[in-house]
Amino acid sequence: MKKFTLIIVSLLFFACQSNYNMETVIKNASGKTYYMAAPYKDSQITITISGDKISGYAGVNNYFGTIEIIGNTIKISNIGRTKMAGPEKIMKIEEDYIKSLQASNKINLRDKELRIGNMKFIEK
Repeated sequence: MKKFTLIIVSLLFFACQSNYNMETVIKNASGKTYYMAAPYKDSQITITISGDKISGYAGVNNYFGTIEIIGNTIKISNIGRTKMAGPEKIMKIEEDYIKSLQASNKINLRDKELRIGNMKFIEK
């Protein structure tokens, strides 16, 4: 029974720790603008986190949405955009970026490097 209790307590501790780490990442990234470094290095895509809100430039349009912590993952949703048109190639990158944001469930911050899902951003 002691082993079982120890396992449960450990799992709860690590679950809370992961949640805390994500809250810390969001807090530490809040108010700073990050520029896309990968996979669309030369796209001028940006992201800014402000509490539970995100915003930025997606290549042609500005966007905004929400970010929330659910358990030990994140959820980016309610993304809206301005409705300007641009070159087809850039519009495709923008669409892929927005879809990637919505599909992302991980966030990490190390020094000036912010990672959301498989995307890498650098604070400038």
